[in-house]
Amino acid sequence: MAKLNQSEQFDRFLTALLAGSEAPLPNSGSVLAGAAAIAAELRGLPREDFKSALKSKLQGGPAMASKPVTAPVREDANTEVPVAAQQQITATTFLILKSAARAIEFYKQAFGAIEVMRLNMPGDRVGFAQLRIGGAEIMLADESPAYGSVSAETLGGSPFYVHLSVPDADAFAARAVAAGAKILRPVTDQFYGARSGTITDPFGFHWQIATPTEQVSAEEMQRRFNKLVNPATAAEEPKFSLPVPYMRQGFRSLTPYLLAPKAAELIEFYKNAFGAEELFRVARPGSDLIMHAELRINDSMVELADATAEFKARASTNILYVPDVDAAYERSVKAGAASIYAPMDQSYGDRESVVKDPGGNLWCLSSRGTGSHITPDTPSIVPMFTVHGADKYLDFLKQAFGAREIGVFKNPEGVIDHARLRIGNSVIAGSEAHGDYQSAPFLLHLYVQDTDETYARALAAGATSVRGLEDAPYGDRTATVADFAGNLWSLATHLRDVKF
Repeated sequence: MAKLNQSEQFDRFLTALLAGSEAPLPNSGSVLAGAAAIAAELRGLPREDFKSALKSKLQGGPAMASKPVTAPVREDANTEVPVAAQQQITATTFLILKSAARAIEFYKQAFGAIEVMRLNMPGDRVGFAQLRIGGAEIMLADESPAYGSVSAETLGGSPFYVHLSVPDADAFAARAVAAGAKILRPVTDQFYGARSGTITDPFGFHWQIATPTEQVSAEEMQRRFNKLVNPATAAEEPKFSLPVPYMRQGFRSLTPYLLAPKAAELIEFYKNAFGAEELFRVARPGSDLIMHAELRINDSMVELADATAEFKARASTNILYVPDVDAAYERSVKAGAASIYAPMDQSYGDRESVVKDPGGNLWCLSSRGTGSHITPDTPSIVPMFTVHGADKYLDFLKQAFGAREIGVFKNPEGVIDHARLRIGNSVIAGSEAHGDYQSAPFLLHLYVQDTDETYARALAAGATSVRGLEDAPYGDRTATVADFAGNLWSLATHLRDVKF
């Protein structure tokens, strides 16, 4: 028989090895002997328990533990406790998604998530990924319907909520909304000692965002909860209902309310210039004039109506954050806006332009720069004030509406060039009146938890009453005050949903 060369020896060895037969190693003097020895050692890998665990994770199921190792930790003289039984039991959220790669990028942008690891599959699919949000970890993967692993989108909704405890629920939720999440329940103070709300991400999952505000005992929590329970008068089993959130769904604490001579034309302008979505419009009885209309622009709302003898037309100023300032400027001018100044880069990091809409309102079209005036909860629309005595005005906003400073920027003479404050889950900006930017009183709709209390605080801070407290037919408890600069504040607490 002819002597086999080294390659033939190695081929014969591997063939026998894969067939499960015993095979002699190539000649010990062969340079392939070492490789053959390693191949023999690896023949049994990966282990069956590892393959089972990996398969379970790729299918979205619970990971199977490796075979527990026993250790001499004794409960009595005859019992050994497995090491696995000594480990702390934990629960980790595992999300099954239709587009896990896209979800990972969303969670990074919306929640500040950090990607710990990812197992990629063909076709941009994710077999398994692990993210860290603050100190919490979540797992996720693309769906595999063939293995019974389906996403919330495929099911048409999620049957569970993920609870996130965060330092600032308002800011966290606002950042998520800016990234594409939707408000399911606005962030509010809750009876159980937290400020929390619920958002829905673009993939169908609900996230309850909460910040603890006080320590509440179980007894006190039950007492507060009992006050929310409303037994049904019907003979069937008792039911309960929680109070309606104090602001209507989709709204923020602050909403510009625009009064114009031709509100219908203004609505069309906002659709063409800013891509606004009209949600609601009702005419004055016996007239073509608009009594009330609501538009959504990105993550913010705008309300408007035709001016009346009581509420005359007024031109306000608002910042509108857009993805592309130059494109938004061109669309605005084409739709009928007057250019105040064309897009330019500012020293504080934003790219801006200013246009005047057909109703006389100024819109500062801006990018989201990197300056300290931009916070994660900065919404798309930021109303602005321009007043004489800006320092005094900031004090009024704090006393009347509980405003909190984000940043105050002054010139060398100590005059406020720009200020940012947070009111509820909204942001308001402003400055001292100067040059071409003189006082232009606005009307702002302000949702508060208690209209009566806020109305009293505003009056105590120096506001004057325009309309007293009343329960409006559209389901809000309202009042309207004017501040010392002539700006109107329409205070409201939502009590019930009313269908028009």
